Amino acid sequence: MGAIVENFMDWLPSGGNAVAIAASLSAAVDYEGEDRISALPDDLLRNIVSRLPVRDAARTAAIASQWLHLWRSTPLVLSDVDLLPSTVARILADHPGPFQAIYIARCRFASHERELAEWPRLLAAKGIQDLVLVNDVIGSQFITDTMLLPADIFRCASLQRLFLGFFRFPDTVGLSRGPDVLPHLRELSMFTTVINTWDLDYMLACCPVLEKLAFVLSNSPDLIHLRSKSLQCVLLWFFTAEEVAVVDAPLLERLFLVDLAGSPQQPRDDSTMMIKIACAPSLRALGFLETRTHRLHIGDNAIKPGILPSPSTMLPGVKKLAVKVNFGVSKEVKMLVAFLGCFPNVDTLHIESLTEPTGRKHAKFWRELSTVECIESHVKKMVVHEYRGDQSELRFLKFISRRAEVLQTLYVLLNRESLTSVAKVRKMTRRLVALSRLTCCGDCQIMVLGPELQNDWSFQKASDITVDDPFHW
Repeated sequence: MGAIVENFMDWLPSGGNAVAIAASLSAAVDYEGEDRISALPDDLLRNIVSRLPVRDAARTAAIASQWLHLWRSTPLVLSDVDLLPSTVARILADHPGPFQAIYIARCRFASHERELAEWPRLLAAKGIQDLVLVNDVIGSQFITDTMLLPADIFRCASLQRLFLGFFRFPDTVGLSRGPDVLPHLRELSMFTTVINTWDLDYMLACCPVLEKLAFVLSNSPDLIHLRSKSLQCVLLWFFTAEEVAVVDAPLLERLFLVDLAGSPQQPRDDSTMMIKIACAPSLRALGFLETRTHRLHIGDNAIKPGILPSPSTMLPGVKKLAVKVNFGVSKEVKMLVAFLGCFPNVDTLHIESLTEPTGRKHAKFWRELSTVECIESHVKKMVVHEYRGDQSELRFLKFISRRAEVLQTLYVLLNRESLTSVAKVRKMTRRLVALSRLTCCGDCQIMVLGPELQNDWSFQKASDITVDDPFHW
């Protein structure tokens, strides 16, 4: 679990060069020649000290008298790797602040309730900016047990980034509410953290500059209603809920969804999730929508198979779209077409195939299907993930090859479990290569790629607005 957390929050400075610097500084303690390092400007020395592991940073005070004040006057960067909770407590108490980044992920707070109660007050008093606070439940008999997060966390008005893991969010009823509670918080991520709908509403109301919101490996809150003038990116990563509604988010550019159903932690079932998009004029990337489990509403319109596209059912600003579909199920195929009709200007389309062999090809449906605007006029890049070589998938690709007039590149990523023999791989590849002779766009390239590229997403890339296509491997 520690490795998962580190993947989601790679906040602290890289220590490669810092270790080399630390070794040099340690050697300087016994050096009898000219002390040139101490002659460097204090600002540069503080920069060096801030990049050291906290133990080495504290040791620099032994180098020379000029270094005595540096560690205490350098914004603290602390990771509790290899540190006992008592050591962490002593460092937090002794350092006068400010605290630049505190990473606590090795403390089992069930055995350290006093520290959990005290540390938020210390962090608030010393100007914490970036905070990772994870309750270590590895090895616990009840790994899903969570600790109540102290409400004093809301006193940390200097916070800019906050990552919480394995906690229960405090009850916000009766707490001070308004934009001055957490006026600088830009990123909020919660990993297996229990939070109620009204407490999320409280956070959105109290964070006037919040840009990124993430829920990871979670099934709460049941209802997410996004009202924020600052939100740019929302990630629901292995997440499930009854409803996700973009009520009023004028700056939201990205809504990234990876359903908890189907993950190793929760096999697929028949539960559904409502996705409502009312006000998101800046939305550019959306997915993965799921044709089986997601019920999409745009404005007041429920998107269903057979619905005719109209201005009130469209989101013309979306350029990157990702959808999961079982091509062997007629209802899902029709829902896919309904979804595509809502996004007429998509230029990059990702389709993840969840197809299971049913013997149904839906050849007549694809042959008789009329216009799908984004396919015919706008999609330039298309990626089919988890391609199994089923006839129903091939029929869809034939439809694409005949209708996609501006398609430049079609990537087909093969499903690992389907590669049962060399003969089958060759057969799948021959059929895909044959598609190139059917394309209505002579410049289209079809690239068949191996399964090692499947689903190689990262939390950092998905949340990075500067990355043009968050669904690309």
